[in-house]
Amino acid sequence: MVSALFSKYVIDGVAQELTPARILGDLTPVQCEEKIVDETIDSAPGLLEVDPSKVEQYLRLCEKFSGRSFPVPFAAEYTRAVIAAALIDSLFREGNFRLDDLSVTLKWTSCDSKIGNMAAFYHSVVAAAEYADALDVNIRRYSFAEGELSLKADTPYSGAPLKIGSKLLPDPSSWIVYIPFETSEYRLGGSALAQALGLGGGCAPQLDDPDYFIDGYEIVREFVEDGVAVSGIRVGNGGLIRALYNMRAEDVGMNVDISGILTAAQEKNAVRVLFAEVPGVLLQIKDSDFDYIDAECLLQDIAFFPVGHPVPGTSDVRIISSGKSGIQNILESLMHYAEGED
Repeated sequence: MVSALFSKYVIDGVAQELTPARILGDLTPVQCEEKIVDETIDSAPGLLEVDPSKVEQYLRLCEKFSGRSFPVPFAAEYTRAVIAAALIDSLFREGNFRLDDLSVTLKWTSCDSKIGNMAAFYHSVVAAAEYADALDVNIRRYSFAEGELSLKADTPYSGAPLKIGSKLLPDPSSWIVYIPFETSEYRLGGSALAQALGLGGGCAPQLDDPDYFIDGYEIVREFVEDGVAVSGIRVGNGGLIRALYNMRAEDVGMNVDISGILTAAQEKNAVRVLFAEVPGVLLQIKDSDFDYIDAECLLQDIAFFPVGHPVPGTSDVRIISSGKSGIQNILESLMHYAEGED
């Protein structure tokens, strides 16, 4: 392969006008006559069927699963999620910046040995350029290397010191709040759970509301800078449930009720809300700041879900759904989830 970035592409029998490098803004004239021919791999339509009574089983399965890979049928959606994750991680870092001050570095690897890989790479490049532009974020650098299909992203603040930690503080009166950065439906296509279960169909979260992402990012950044958020963690890879388990401390667990999210999403299956990889954050806030955050989110029309409280003296995570969501059984998990960053 001479250069996947500067080659011409024919995807699904259609010659693409621009090379990946040109899509990413490189106007340098390059003589390259290599042509890459590939076809798009589509996912099977329909919702993935999952059992709401198997939350703990699914969590254990995801904990043991180490084969997460780039979901080829969801190249565009996954690309937006990777970029969103890098930007959200910067939220909790030291520095004086806003979203439009940031830039991203993107690193792709792929190979032409599998049908669909190079088409997925091309779709990923298109999605990255469009999403970064919609978020008013610059693509600072990009690269391509041969290997297993993958994408990594980081920002200039990816290695900066944390302004707030990701672990809960032992304040039982404080609140754990969930703020999604997308209005997308909770879908499992391409998720860690879907891959762990060997399910290749369904739909992924679309992540097609960049204006909402911008508003959510800016308001949470203010909460972090002003010290209103005392701890915080990204919701992304592995979904809400993984973020909850990663947020607990060695001696601080939590009681969580996801009924409000289910009701707002008009979703009857708690598994989708818990494992769908819709970008967002979990924040710990003091009880005295609850009304302030509630009012600020309402003013900006940002969804705000108070889901529970820390429980000092334990590392257990207890998740229930007790509202009018159609899920009347208690979803309880007292297992010790492996520590690690999302």
